[in-house]
Amino acid sequence: MIHKRFYRNLYLGLCLLFLGLSSCQKYEDGPAISFRSKTSRLVGYWKLDKWIENNVEQPNQLKYKRQFGFAKDGTYYYNFADTTNGVVINFEGTWVMRTRNEQLVLGLDDPLVGMQYEVWDITRLTNKEIWLENVSPKKMVEWHLVVQ
Repeated sequence: MIHKRFYRNLYLGLCLLFLGLSSCQKYEDGPAISFRSKTSRLVGYWKLDKWIENNVEQPNQLKYKRQFGFAKDGTYYYNFADTTNGVVINFEGTWVMRTRNEQLVLGLDDPLVGMQYEVWDITRLTNKEIWLENVSPKKMVEWHLVVQ
């Protein structure tokens, strides 16, 4: 009888632990548990792997080489290269996480129009992938970035 109660309590405890861990998932498509902080997972160099607009993948956008860099001090680097005509544009700006690290605010200093800010929802953040989503009244854009 004592063994039966012990195993029942052990089973219930494991079930509650599993439910607790599965409900702790920070991002919609992110890992259930991670031992690295959100900032340390974000810091580094990334390249655009997939561009989705209004739920339709846009392979044309991948003909341009887009690279992203996030430094620990909050500096953001964006490199755009058109491989067909050799045009390369480098931007530098700032980044900050907000709303309990569920959003990424990117600020780029555009020489033509000045500082521009965009807010992206983080839907996946691992050591090897970042998925960002930006919704405006006219369109929804999703970027899938992979570590470089």
